[in-house]
Amino acid sequence: MQQSSFPASRSAVTLFLFLFFAVTGAFSQAPGHGNVWYFGAGVGLDFNSGQPVKLTGINVDSYEGCAIYCDADGAVLLYTNGGGIPFNAINGQRDGIIWNRDQQVMFNMGDATGGGYSAAQSAVIVPDITDTNRYYVFTMDHNTTPAPQNRGMSYFLTDMSLNGGLGAVVQAGVPVYKPATEGMAAVKKSDGTPGYWIVATDKNSKDFVLAPLTATGVGTPVVRPRAEDSDVLVIKASPQANSLCVNGEIYDFASATGTLTFREKVTASGYTFSYSPRGRYLYALESDAVGAIVRYDLTAADIAASKETLTFDNETPVAGHMQIGPDGNIYWIEQLSEDFLTIPPTISLSVVRCPDGATPEVERAFMKFDTDFNNAGGFFTSLPNFPDWIFARDKAVVTSNITSCDTSKAILKPAVPGLRYLWSNGATTPEIEVSVGPGETATYTLRVEEACDFTDYSFQVTNIGNVQATIEAPVVKDTCSALPLTLQVTAAPGSTFQWSDGSTADSLRITDFGAYNVTVTTSCGSTVLSYNLPEPEAGCCFPFTPNAFTPNNDGVNDRFSPVLRGCDVEYLEFNVYSRWGELMYQGFQASDRWDGTTLNGTEAPSDIYVYTARYKLEGDPAENVIQGNIALLR
Repeated sequence: MQQSSFPASRSAVTLFLFLFFAVTGAFSQAPGHGNVWYFGAGVGLDFNSGQPVKLTGINVDSYEGCAIYCDADGAVLLYTNGGGIPFNAINGQRDGIIWNRDQQVMFNMGDATGGGYSAAQSAVIVPDITDTNRYYVFTMDHNTTPAPQNRGMSYFLTDMSLNGGLGAVVQAGVPVYKPATEGMAAVKKSDGTPGYWIVATDKNSKDFVLAPLTATGVGTPVVRPRAEDSDVLVIKASPQANSLCVNGEIYDFASATGTLTFREKVTASGYTFSYSPRGRYLYALESDAVGAIVRYDLTAADIAASKETLTFDNETPVAGHMQIGPDGNIYWIEQLSEDFLTIPPTISLSVVRCPDGATPEVERAFMKFDTDFNNAGGFFTSLPNFPDWIFARDKAVVTSNITSCDTSKAILKPAVPGLRYLWSNGATTPEIEVSVGPGETATYTLRVEEACDFTDYSFQVTNIGNVQATIEAPVVKDTCSALPLTLQVTAAPGSTFQWSDGSTADSLRITDFGAYNVTVTTSCGSTVLSYNLPEPEAGCCFPFTPNAFTPNNDGVNDRFSPVLRGCDVEYLEFNVYSRWGELMYQGFQASDRWDGTTLNGTEAPSDIYVYTARYKLEGDPAENVIQGNIALLR
């Protein structure tokens, strides 16, 4: 056995400059819908312990296609061989069966309904969208059925709440599309709308056929063209529902709309192949090299050129289905030379461990199964046909925010070393040095390939500079009419502010001439900003009204009245009212001020009051009237 190997870089882990925040992603625990496999001549696998445990004595009979579905806890709900076949010299007559969790017959399809016993993917099971007790069993005919009798794709709807929880078929043999044969895959829609596509191929045109399954049930199938005109045996979709493969033809799949776009052709078997759990790689028995297991990187610009040969044996294995397991490994059935040395012959189960990592490990024939000699001489190719989205593994991106104060350069490096590196700028080194100008932010991404997986990193680098902060104020054209105005400070996120009047907001409303200072403090230090609005030497008439006063006799802001600064006033009269319209105060001269007492001499409580005023400036022909609110604070 030959395994691929790659040079490892084990440089020491160091922190970046000014590391601010990092979140490490982790695999989410997937439900156990694929934790038990029944297949072949009475055998199976149980993954509920985390490792595959061989099962024997199972009431199952499948030659090629079969399907099974478990609940979220990994308990079997139902399974099927997808269909039957009339008597023939190889297998004899076989019935298509849907079994319940107790391995009892739930429904016998016979050999004239459902799918075909020798269809490569004779069945696939998906849950109903609107009823958690119901499951669709889609079936597919084999290509030996002549056209007039071809059953194509059909479905059986089961209700697991019936028969004491063992389930029953409530709709049987409902036709969906024909003529269609052999291959069938279930793909989840990716736009957030609950729904699936059941993908097959037309027996005559060889084009794709996509049947939608939504909340309203199975819809009218749509036909999508293929790049080649060839018979299809197996159809596989990536767990992420963004790629689809048949006969080595790789398509981008927009599963929201069911649109397929041909990308590239690779030398992969049309029968023994699978995507990796994170959808980056396509694994396959190579179609033009006997015994070679290869993988292709679907993120590569040239997928065919990315081929890696993982193992090669100088024999001719009889290979069966390849399937992702709930443990994140990829398994496939094959019958090797050693399997023919026993009577009856055995069947081998082989595995690719760490399929998304830099160093996948291939172990041939790590498990053997006994066979039923009376069933095709003890040979079968079947592993269950699952909707592979149940095995999808998605890992969160590790994000880091890096803030630089006194330099434009930063060293970027992942928190955990890997075996291979690819940065968004094309670098392949374990770390890179980047330059970011003052006040600028740049983002760099990195993929680190580890032995069994890969991790994506995102670095956001911000160069604050030496406390970059500014005061913004309105443009003053007429100093006499400038007030009041607001000063606004712009600074880095997380900055604090201290104004000369003691306030700590990032803005200040000023109502008088003079100089104003603010101290801005960031993670890089502090700086003092100033703003000055000088009073005109010639003076000016400047009417304004405060919005609050504090009549506590401390000598500061104890009284209230409209202010006519620098103005020659002919007369000023103003009234103050409570919010209920009660007159609280009257002033009849420009020098009058309200001290916060009522007309009867009692203290007015803290509240919002309404004032009105009328005044006339000397030389002005018209009287001015103003009104507003004043807050009394005690």
